[in-house]
Amino acid sequence: MTTQQPQLTETQKSAIEEMVINRVNAMNNDAVLCEVIDNKVHNMEEHLKAYFHERFHFHSNKA
Repeated sequence: MTTQQPQLTETQKSAIEEMVINRVNAMNNDAVLCEVIDNKVHNMEEHLKAYFHERFHFHSNKA
């Protein structure tokens, strides 16, 4: 049995998209920024984390 995840608002999607882009861009050159973003993600609700990781994977493959 699966539980349906809440729908993300456009504001949430936009904020996560910005975090993803910053995280991808900072992967190799800004450990402090990466750590800050990773800490924010760690504290997110599960459905927001899942969306972050989905978008991160997408952008990581493009980089």
